Amino acid sequence: MPRTAAKNSLLLFAYLASFFYAFHYALPLYIQSSFLFKFTPTADAVGTVFAVGALAVIIATLLFSRLLKRFGNYRVIRLAIIAQIILLAILATNKNPFIILPAFILSQVFLNIIYLNLNAFVESLSANTKTGGIRGIFLTVLNVAIAGAPLLAGLLLTDHDFEKIYLMAIVFLVAVYFVISLNFRTYKDPVYETPSLIETMRRIGKSHDLHSIIFIVFLLNLFYTLMVIYTPIYLNETMGIPMSTILTTIIPITLIPFIIFQIALGKIADKRLGETEILAVGFLILAVSTAALSSITTGSVAIWTGVLFLTRVGASAIEVMAESYLYKKVNSRDMHIVTFMFVVRTSAYIIGPLVASTVLAYFDYRYLFLILGAIMLLGIPYSLSIRDTK
Repeated sequence: MPRTAAKNSLLLFAYLASFFYAFHYALPLYIQSSFLFKFTPTADAVGTVFAVGALAVIIATLLFSRLLKRFGNYRVIRLAIIAQIILLAILATNKNPFIILPAFILSQVFLNIIYLNLNAFVESLSANTKTGGIRGIFLTVLNVAIAGAPLLAGLLLTDHDFEKIYLMAIVFLVAVYFVISLNFRTYKDPVYETPSLIETMRRIGKSHDLHSIIFIVFLLNLFYTLMVIYTPIYLNETMGIPMSTILTTIIPITLIPFIIFQIALGKIADKRLGETEILAVGFLILAVSTAALSSITTGSVAIWTGVLFLTRVGASAIEVMAESYLYKKVNSRDMHIVTFMFVVRTSAYIIGPLVASTVLAYFDYRYLFLILGAIMLLGIPYSLSIRDTK
């Protein structure tokens, strides 16, 4: 088989594995905070668990490039999948909080390692001239599963019996294991660079474009963090919307923008506009619609779905443009830069709960959305300051 055809074939299998991975990831995504609430006394304590998990993820991420260099992507991802299956089984079958909470934190670590592995496969198989389109397809594959998984979770969920959802997540993760094992056994790793953290930070600091796009990634993930952790609790506990409705109606509809826009936007960034204009418009939409959530006082499913849909229109544009821009600036050897970006991204899961705890200590819950919207406005000048790739 010609080299290009072989790479394209492997890329398709990487997409397939990513699809199954995303289903495993998204099935429990929007019930995690409610699941942890069963084992912790307050919503603040739930945020603390996420923050500790994020710190553990950061440590593991910093070691990731060295793991790839020593063991190779194929071996690392298979071991990470096996560990994640064991942890999900614990979450599905155990009731002891002293076991559940550490298992949850470790699960977040291996969840992110597997994603880094898949991301490394896709990056090594990508042609730079097609990065926007390839990242658009990759994100769309992920987001189709992420949009569909809550619907399946809602159908499985009857009376806060979250354990069934973790069991179903194992099924999809086993599928990832077999796709990788059958198709990537002969995968040849690129030569990974492993400079020190200080050297990596120095290189990023010297490049305005790199540190700006990484800050943009941080802002987007701050938005994701607060929305994923606190919105389901707010809609369920304060607005009185049933969790099954949140999972089967609100979330699937609000995630549609990630499915319908990202491939087209990625290709537009490759061939026509570049990324800066789309990033700026995305942040404007995200900021205004997020702030608007603070003015909703009704439990109307239609109203909440409509405004949350608009937030994801902005987020979907930012996500694919940030991915496209970053991966045009690096190559498969630069996993140390990619992993640093993931460290910054993960830090949002530490800073987000701290921001939320501070806001909720002084203000009503709905002001969290207003302040988050104001923070998102910071993305506009950063978006306009980077040099377009076109």
